[in-house]
Amino acid sequence: MGIVAVSADEVSETAGLQTRVPHVALYADTTLAATKAWGLLVPGGEHPSPGTFIVADGKVTYRRLEDRRGDWPAYRELAAALH
Repeated sequence: MGIVAVSADEVSETAGLQTRVPHVALYADTTLAATKAWGLLVPGGEHPSPGTFIVADGKVTYRRLEDRRGDWPAYRELAAALH
C-alpha cells in the first residue's frame, strides 16, 4: 500500500515538497487531467477542490471531497475506511 498525492502545482513546487515528504509519491497535474477525471474540478472555480480517495484492488473504496468539515479527513475516519 502506498500514499499518492496529486496537486495542480507546478513540477518545481512539487519537487521541492517531495524532499520533505519522501514517504508520499507526489505528482503534478498541471493540465488538470487527473483533477477532471476524479471529479475535483469545481465548475467556474479557480482551483481544484481537495479530495481524498482510498483505492483497493483497482476500486475506489472511500471518497471524500472538500466540505464544511475541512479539506482533509481525520485519521480516525481514514483508519475506519481501511478496515
